[in-house]
Amino acid sequence: MDFDELRASIVGLDAMTYLNTGWAGPSPERVLSRMRETAQEESRVGPASPDGLALARRIAEEATDAAARLLGADAQDVVLTHGTTEGVNIVLHGLAWESGDELLTSAFEHPALEEPAALLADRHGVQVRRVRLSPKASADEALDAVASAITPRTKLVALSHIMFTCGLRLPAAPIARAVHKAGAMVLFDGAQSGGHVPLDMAGIDADFYTVSGQKWLLGPSSTGALYVRRDRHELLAPLLQVPGVGFATGLAALSLASGSAQLQAGFAEAVRVYEELGPERAEARIYELAARLRDGLAQIGGVAVTGPNDPDAVCGLTAITLDGWKPGDLADALWERHQVVARTVGHPAGVRFSTAAFNDEGDVGRALEAVAKLTG
Repeated sequence: MDFDELRASIVGLDAMTYLNTGWAGPSPERVLSRMRETAQEESRVGPASPDGLALARRIAEEATDAAARLLGADAQDVVLTHGTTEGVNIVLHGLAWESGDELLTSAFEHPALEEPAALLADRHGVQVRRVRLSPKASADEALDAVASAITPRTKLVALSHIMFTCGLRLPAAPIARAVHKAGAMVLFDGAQSGGHVPLDMAGIDADFYTVSGQKWLLGPSSTGALYVRRDRHELLAPLLQVPGVGFATGLAALSLASGSAQLQAGFAEAVRVYEELGPERAEARIYELAARLRDGLAQIGGVAVTGPNDPDAVCGLTAITLDGWKPGDLADALWERHQVVARTVGHPAGVRFSTAAFNDEGDVGRALEAVAKLTG
C-alpha cells in the first residue's frame, strides 16, 4: 500500500481536512472490512460456541503477534490492552510501592498518566515529582532535565515518549540508559508514538511501554498493548481477578477484561497496513508534512508554534497560538468556517494539528489558508 491508496481508502476526507489523528485516526477500509468480516463470522459460528471461542483465541494471538511486531518485541513480553490508559494503570498500580518512593514524571503529561500518579500519592504516600521540561527543549536538553531530576529514591520514571500537548519527542533510549544507570525503571506512554515513529524495545531498553491502536495506527478504539521487559514480568501484580484470567501466569494475568475479537482483528489489520506502508517511510512522510506546515505557519503574522524546533525533538504534532484568539474559539472557527479538524491542548495552551501518513500537501495548504484567513 502507498500513501495515495491509504488516503483513497478512508471515507470522508473529501469533505474535511482531518488533522486530529493525535486524538483518533480515521480507519481505512481494510480495517473496517476486517472488523465486519470478524463480526459476521463470530455471529455465524456463535461467539461462545467451541468454534467461536477458538476464533477469539486465534484473533487474540494474531493481535498479540501484530503488537509485538509494532513494538519490535517478543510476543511473550506483550499483553493486549484496551488502550494506553489501561497499560499505564497496569504498571503504576501493579508495582509494589512504599511510602517515600518517588515517581518522576513531567508537567506535560496526559491525564491518563497524571491522574493515576496522583492516586499513588494519595493511597501509598508516593512522592510524585515533575520534571520541568521546556516545550521547546532540544533532545539533549530534555535528556539532561530528566537525568538531573532522578534521585536515589526514584523508583520509576514515567514519561510520554511524545508529549501530546506540544509535540516534544523525547530521546527514549538515552533516557532509559540514564534511568537504569541511576537504578530506577522507566515507563513510556506511547499513545502518540505507535504508528507514528518506528519502535524497537531492545534498542530503547524500556522496562514498560504502552501503545494505543486508535491514533496514528488508524485502528479501532479500545485497542492497544503493553510491553513488559522480560525481567520485569514478576514485578507487576494483577489489578483485578478476571474470570478465567485470575489464576493465569505471566503477562496473561495482567489483562483487565476480555477483549473483543472484532476490535482485535481491526487492530491486527491496522498494524499490517502500517507495515505495508513501512514504518520508516510513514515517519518520513509524517515529518515532511509537519515541516511543511511549520514552515508555512512561520510566514503568517500572529502565529507562534509552541513546540520544539530541534530536528531530533519534533514530530507530526504541531501546536500553535494565534494572536487575538483563545484556543477553543480558534479550533471551533477552523472547523465551522473551514472544515479543518484540529484540537485544543494545554500546558502550553494552543491548538494542535496532526499530520498523518494519509494527509497530503493539499491538507497542509488548506490548514495554512484557514489560519491565515483568521488572522484579521
